[in-house]
Amino acid sequence: MPDMFDQASDLETREREAAISMARSRLASGPGPEWIDGIPHCRECGEEIPAARIEALPNCSLCKDCQEEMDAS
Repeated sequence: MPDMFDQASDLETREREAAISMARSRLASGPGPEWIDGIPHCRECGEEIPAARIEALPNCSLCKDCQEEMDAS
């Protein structure tokens, strides 16, 4: 019968593997936003990207303002 430490170690391993898998899938899908604590942030200014923008454009890496600025130049 596994003890508490074995169970905690197994849980930690599963969580680590899930995090690595998520990171790999994000990398495979393109540059996308910078993810900080599970929240998407603009790669230019660092501001949080609203969930509605991420839902509409899952791989966007810039907030609306930075994208508009980049498109204008």
